[in-house]
Amino acid sequence: MTKTNNEKWTSLRKLTLTLVIAMALWAMCGTSYAQNLIGSPGAGWQTWNLAKDAYGDFIDLNSNGAPYWDIPFLAFSFGTYGGSPAAKSVGWCMTSTGDCQGVGSALYAPGPLPFWGMYYNKVADTGGAIDPKVYFGNGSQQTLQATLYLNTATNTREINEFGWFETDHTGTVNGTKHKLFQGTGYSQTLTPDRVGKTVTFTPTSYFGFYYNDVSDPQPPTYSGGCNAYTILAFNDSDCNAEPLGQGAHNFAVFIQPDTDPIYWIAGQDPFGCTDDGDCNLTLVKVQPVGHKN
Repeated sequence: MTKTNNEKWTSLRKLTLTLVIAMALWAMCGTSYAQNLIGSPGAGWQTWNLAKDAYGDFIDLNSNGAPYWDIPFLAFSFGTYGGSPAAKSVGWCMTSTGDCQGVGSALYAPGPLPFWGMYYNKVADTGGAIDPKVYFGNGSQQTLQATLYLNTATNTREINEFGWFETDHTGTVNGTKHKLFQGTGYSQTLTPDRVGKTVTFTPTSYFGFYYNDVSDPQPPTYSGGCNAYTILAFNDSDCNAEPLGQGAHNFAVFIQPDTDPIYWIAGQDPFGCTDDGDCNLTLVKVQPVGHKN
């Protein structure tokens, strides 16, 4: 029997709706199984830029603590940890501006990518507080590639170890740690990995990153907290109460949007590097193996 125009239209609408639902389900599955960031309620991806004010100064990049990673570092001064203030926080390095050309050159610097944190007003340069707990899901057990782009400190002997650790679906377990890039070691006898080194790893379903100033001693009973470790799922703003605490370190995560996003993971010291004056900064690019970008 020949269908009427109305019947044909109804069939077409049903087919279209079925395709839309199927595509939505496919997209949801892709999102849930790809490497994805898990953060706290109220946090999200915040944008910033290199716009300048009437005096020619950067508005969002001025070492004023907003966003939380926009902090003043200290230039190295021989014989001491400290020196004059320098524009070397991760924002300067991401954009290859100021005193930080450590990414290599403007050709390799990713630019002002969105960062994860609380609401940030890029026009007024206010807000942008740290998310105290950030970790990742890897439901499909993707193999990832990490590239070391920057690993430095005001005290040039104190280069950091960087790696990932196992956690659970709530991000509250400080599990087994897996080193990706070697630091100098407490006795400064280890040779740190060169900038540009690339390694592959397959993390667990839920994981976070850590960096460790291995040049500083750790108590033999270390069981978490800060001490010399800084752990991404426990992005504490105050660790000075810990025995032999290294002060408040923090991580910043930037995203290069894509179907399977690329993350730039930065570990750095707090405002003014007042904990022990070494002003650590580590920057690692993490992407799926085979990603062409």
